[in-house]
Amino acid sequence: MIWTLSDGVDGTLGIAANWISNAVSFSLFAIACLIWFIYSETVQGSRLLTARYKVALVTLPTVLVVVLAFTSCWTHALFYIDAQGVYHRCFAYMIQPIVSYCYVIHTSLHAFVQSRRVESLQKKAIYRTLAFFAIPALVGGTFQVVFSVPGLCVGIMISMLLLYIVCQEQLISTDPLTGLNNRNRFETYMLSLFSNADHTGDVYLLMMDADGFKQINDRYGHVEGDRALQLISTAPKDVCSASGGFIARYGGDEFVVLQKAIAEQDIMRLCEAINNELARTEVPYLLRMSIGYARMGDGVDTW
Repeated sequence: MIWTLSDGVDGTLGIAANWISNAVSFSLFAIACLIWFIYSETVQGSRLLTARYKVALVTLPTVLVVVLAFTSCWTHALFYIDAQGVYHRCFAYMIQPIVSYCYVIHTSLHAFVQSRRVESLQKKAIYRTLAFFAIPALVGGTFQVVFSVPGLCVGIMISMLLLYIVCQEQLISTDPLTGLNNRNRFETYMLSLFSNADHTGDVYLLMMDADGFKQINDRYGHVEGDRALQLISTAPKDVCSASGGFIARYGGDEFVVLQKAIAEQDIMRLCEAINNELARTEVPYLLRMSIGYARMGDGVDTW
């Protein structure tokens, strides 16, 4: 970092470089935390960002830090550089880390709470990553604040790498057309259920096939056929997600759901609700699913 190289360098150019590099460093730290906050809250569907005035209020603390950083040359609010070119912290120094860390800690706690509430495994994985993203960054930032070493960039790099890995895993396990889990993800999840015998007794497998899908493709074209698949996929998603169902596209116009239920009547009502949801879709053709189900036994062979 430039500020570490210019610290202690006297002369007009050295002192000027120290002032500018520290002001930029203070500002970018706060701005980076704000951008992460906005990204994380957007992924979580936060209400904090639903109106412009809310975004403006969220941004104000960062604006304050930037103003203090670039006016410290005259006010000595956050820092100052002495005649020997040595950097010193000042009375308002802690405003910057407090503002920055509040962004990160708030959105991390929010993501952790969200990960405990949602039933979707995909969302759980994403929210947990958002929640624990802060740990390497905060550790690196703490080293930077306490020991004046450039540790924040290392912490952020580690956090971004973890987030990238999780996002890649989500892409690998997601069907690109419908956004549902794909067949590989379904088989992995199903085998994990069988390995946990305590949770197999109340789980049902639903196999669903779209009725007349070939006729839709032949009459309306493959583009409309893709749209039909997207509409079909929303029905089990809307009906089953709230109750913790695992939904996947098995292949073509076939979909599967792994659903927890106490009684078979619950599953029958679920199947009816899926087709009722499809019946409300406004399209010039009939959308309906043929659905079969079986209760999970002691292994795959019992299905």
